[in-house]
Order: sequence, then structure tokens, then C-alpha cells
Amino acid sequence: MTVHIFVPRWMNRSITNAQNSNARSLLSRFTDPRAHWTAVGNDEPPEAIIKNGVKIIHLVRSRLWTYHLALAYQSSFDAIFYPGVDWPDEIGIKLRRLSGRRTPVIATMEGIIADQKTVGGLSDLVGHPVFAQPGVEHAIPRIRGMYETADHIIAISPFLARVAEFLYGKKVSCLPLGLEAGIFHSKGRREPEHCRVIGCGTVKASKNPQMFLQLAARFKPADFVWYGDGPLVQPLSAEAKQMGLENIRFPGGIQPASLAEEFRKSSLLVLPSYAEGVPKVTQEAAACGLPIVLNGYYDTPTVVHQRNGLVAWSDEELFEQVGALIRDRETRAKMGEQSIEMSRNWDWDQIAPRWEHLVIRQAASMG
Repeated sequence: MTVHIFVPRWMNRSITNAQNSNARSLLSRFTDPRAHWTAVGNDEPPEAIIKNGVKIIHLVRSRLWTYHLALAYQSSFDAIFYPGVDWPDEIGIKLRRLSGRRTPVIATMEGIIADQKTVGGLSDLVGHPVFAQPGVEHAIPRIRGMYETADHIIAISPFLARVAEFLYGKKVSCLPLGLEAGIFHSKGRREPEHCRVIGCGTVKASKNPQMFLQLAARFKPADFVWYGDGPLVQPLSAEAKQMGLENIRFPGGIQPASLAEEFRKSSLLVLPSYAEGVPKVTQEAAACGLPIVLNGYYDTPTVVHQRNGLVAWSDEELFEQVGALIRDRETRAKMGEQSIEMSRNWDWDQIAPRWEHLVIRQAASMG
């Protein structure tokens, strides 16, 4: 029996946010003849998606694409995998159910979006502070509803699996995310003469990029650069100039291959945000040979304290750890080697078949 599975994620080559990139990486590697896959897009998909026979529902290019996406959910499918958390996804699933076509939904949990009461309960559960993604409070009821009605949830870390089970019951599996090993690797890596600290992500308040200004002011012998688009690029660049900081830049967005090159000529990655899932950038930087400093509130398995990086539990501790690695080239090198070793287990070629098997099994058993 062949199952037809809808993946309402964008296959556009130009869209590089984590969730759509993950979906493209998975679908480009799914080969099991027991399933046919359909996704969405309105621009050129990667060659691997075309070659793999993934069907694309071409959404309109106008603002009406949101309604078109909701309608796309109404096509003939046996299961829905990796739904988004925006209103077209909610409406699409609700319309399908209201019309009597009950279809299994397999969702993913890649971070915590919850109210303060729930966050407090999670902090008690895991024994340390937990933070929810800020600025998305309006979406909490919709996201909670999606998880409550989903037939299965795939969490991307043991920490998030524990969170999902606590909030939504035993319908949870845990699978890791992967990386594009052909792009993110350590071949040609070169340590710069002066320590170069790199950050990456949307330049918005929730990512805490403003901490890079404080780091640059405190550690002036090092160079700091943060790649990514976002509303704070210009304000932070202006503030750096006003502070007289000549050792920091916010150059804007960057494509994956170029980002990999920047990783290979940097000294360490610093991720100062408080709320994440499993930051894709930590896997990619590790594969390029970088040690990593980040906060411990989201228990990412991609950074092990004092093995391939340092895990902080306060802003001041993060400052101290960054300073320690800036001053210690030898420790950076040792941790970078461990990052490379750990990343050998994160190749999508190894991980994608596990996702494919689980999704097909769940879709077939619930259909």
C-alpha cells in the first residue's frame, strides 16, 4: 500500500529558514516506494527535489498565497507531515476535519512557544530555567491546538521530547536533525591570526544579538561578526559606530555555502539567545571545526560542556566563557576537533532514512 503524504513546507531554493531547509533536506533523500510526497512552492526547487519526484503545489505569488495554502490542505492525502504553525495551516487542517476527511497529522516540536505559567511548570520539570520564544504570544493558542490535535509529535531533542510528553502525552518520538555535509565541513579550515567570533541568525531581539556589542566592547583584540537579516541590523550597526567599536560588523544575510566558508575562517561561534530548540547553526559551525559558546536553558545535544564548547547559565558566565576561549587558542583547537568528530553523526544522509521510516510507519498505522 502506498501512502500519499502532504508536507506543507516551501521547496523554494531561495527560502533558507531552518524549517523549510529541513523539509527540503528530508524530501530530497526520501526514496521509500511506499510513500509519495507533495510539498508547496512558487519558485525553483533544488534539483534533488525534482529528481526525487516530489510533487509541488505551486502557490500564487500574491498575498493570496495564504488562502491558497489553506486550500492545498484539502487535496487527496493520506497524512500530513511537518505542518506549519501559521493561520493558513490551522485553517487548512480545520477545514479538512470539518468536511469529514479526518487525516493523521504528524507534527514536529522544534522549540518552546508557551505562556509564562507553562514555562514555569517546565522549569520545575527539568530543574533549571526554561525560556519560551518571545514575541509570538498571539500564536500560543493556535500552536497549542495543533499539538493537542496532532496524532503524533516528533521532537528534535531529548529535552523537547520530555517537554512534549509533559504537555501533550505519550504520542511523542525523538529524532535528531541533520546537516548538509557537502556544504558544512572542515576541509580548508584556517584559524585566523586574530581571534574571530562569529554569530548567525535573524538579527532580532529574541536572538539577543545586542550582546555582541557588549562582547566587542569587552574583548577589543578579537573581531566579531554576525550574519543574518533582520530589523536590528541597521540599529546595531549604528550603535556600534556610536560606541566607537571597529571590531564588529553586521553584514546582513548570507547563503549556506558562503556561511560555511565564513565558519571555516572563524575561531568560535557564540549563540547568546535564551530560547532555541536545536540551533541548526550549532551543527553547521561544529562541522566546520568551531568550538561553541551558548546558553544551557534549552539543553541542546549539539554542544557538550567542556568537550566541543562551553555552556553558560547567565550572561556574565557567557561573557567569561567567551573571554576564556578568545585567550586560549589551544583549547579552541581541541574543542574544534571534538566538534568535527561529533558532527560525523549529523549527516542528513544518515538521519533522513530514520525520519522517512518513522513518518511512513505512523502514516500507515493511523490512516
